[in-house]
Amino acid sequence: MRLDQTVLRRPIARWVDDQKVPANPVTKDIIDGSLGTPLIPRRRIAGKHVNLVRSDAVPVRGFRDGRYVLAIAPEHASVDVFDPGERDAGDPLLEVTESWVPLVAVFTAGEKHPVVVPRKEVDL
Repeated sequence: MRLDQTVLRRPIARWVDDQKVPANPVTKDIIDGSLGTPLIPRRRIAGKHVNLVRSDAVPVRGFRDGRYVLAIAPEHASVDVFDPGERDAGDPLLEVTESWVPLVAVFTAGEKHPVVVPRKEVDL
C-alpha cells in the first residue's frame, strides 16, 4: 500500500458491555490488538513543526486498520514524556523509552487535530 493511498482518520468509541473501545469510523468495526505506530505522509502534517519533520513519512501513535490510519490525539494516547530531571537522587536508573511530541495532522475532512510522533522524527 502506498503512503498516498493511506487515509488519516480519528477512531470513534463504541461500547462493548460496559467498556469503551476504539472502532474504525468508516467500517464501525472494533479495533483489537495493541497500539501500533503506522506511518503517515509528511504532507498530512500541519502546524508549527511542519518544516521540522525530518522525513517524508513519520510514525504516529495510533492504529492501522486496512487502508486507514486511525491516529490518536495526545489526550487519548499513552504518551511517554520521561524527564530524567524528575528522577530523585537514590532512585533506580530507569530505562528511557521513546518520548513522543505532538504534531498537528490534517484529517480526511480537512480538519486538523493533534497526533503524537516519536521525538526523534522531528527537530525541536
